[in-house]
Amino acid sequence: MSEDLQALIDEAVKKALAGDDDAINGIEDRVTRSKAKAALVKAKREQSKAVDENSDSEPSEEQPATDNSENIILKIAKILEDKFSGCIDGEVHSDFIQLKPENWFEIAKFLKEDPDTYFDSLQCNTGFDLGDGMLESRYNLHSMKHLHSIEIRIKVNIDNPDIPSVESIWRVADWFERETYDMFGINFTGHRDLRRILLPEDWDGWPLRKDYEEQETYHGIVVPKVKEGWE
Repeated sequence: MSEDLQALIDEAVKKALAGDDDAINGIEDRVTRSKAKAALVKAKREQSKAVDENSDSEPSEEQPATDNSENIILKIAKILEDKFSGCIDGEVHSDFIQLKPENWFEIAKFLKEDPDTYFDSLQCNTGFDLGDGMLESRYNLHSMKHLHSIEIRIKVNIDNPDIPSVESIWRVADWFERETYDMFGINFTGHRDLRRILLPEDWDGWPLRKDYEEQETYHGIVVPKVKEGWE
């Protein structure tokens, strides 16, 4: 093969790898076009091999190492137990950490600020009625720096549903906690503006509790029981 022909094929492959599909399809000579396509396949195979080798190597500062979720849970649970002895409620689970409510504010602040955890993002906070007189608040935390995530769960008795607010730590918790309060009646102590967010302030009861009974009327307006045609 002449040097000019090889240069033509090399240039066409280079353009094709950059996204120009017509660089090879536009070669008029069928034999040369076939050789260029074969060279492209080889070049893509070598690129793929290089990517695989890089993924097996040590991560760089730009691409930090990540552990699987179970390892993260165990790692964070150990850090918390060492720092806040007795804070974990029961056994450590493979997919979440159950905490006691008492020191939740201090723990949350630590989880956000400590360089080994650095959970700078609260992605979701919601409530659950677990039955048997127990309510639960769940927090999904993510670290943009370390690329790891955990779920924190905190149970409280329905007769004393107090959990420390974290809206001053993660500002997005403001509306999360207000909605959980509105639907479940969990009282987030220390919240600077804890009031209903979906229902009027004088609404009776907590709609997502298992024992909720819908009121018959609201200020003389009949509350509909069957929501036909609402879609």
